Amino acid sequence: MGMTLKEFIAENGDKKIEIQEDGTIRVLEEKGPWKPKNEEIYYVVSDLGYVVELRWWSDDFDKRKLDIGNVFQTEEEANRALHRLKARKKFLDAGGHEGMDGYVFGYRYHAYPQRGDKTLIVAKEGSVTAFDIWFETEDACQKAIDSLTDEEKAALCWMRDGE
Repeated sequence: MGMTLKEFIAENGDKKIEIQEDGTIRVLEEKGPWKPKNEEIYYVVSDLGYVVELRWWSDDFDKRKLDIGNVFQTEEEANRALHRLKARKKFLDAGGHEGMDGYVFGYRYHAYPQRGDKTLIVAKEGSVTAFDIWFETEDACQKAIDSLTDEEKAALCWMRDGE
């Protein structure tokens, strides 16, 4: 026999639910970053720029890594993050500007990912998002793109597994 909605809420708390066409209730999975279980292996980008395998103990060290987004389920994910960090530094070293300091008039150039073939092109727009790095000229942006390795370009074009 099924349970009443009141019984369901008492058992499941405030979890998000979806009522199916047949009237049944399905608990929706909570989204968020992956978090290892106790003693599970995870990967980080170390302060020396290497990917390191660690074991989760739920201590302050682990929690600080999780808080800054430096906990990865696979070595591949950690390497992708490392390549993104390297690409970001190359863009800033090439004269890129980070974010929008105040209201900027005119067009700016930034690298736009072509995810299908994992290439980057120069895009000219009147505004950029807070985390984009932009350039004043198209040539400067193209030179920064050209300085990237294939791995760095692929990391910037990646959105999620399965693409």
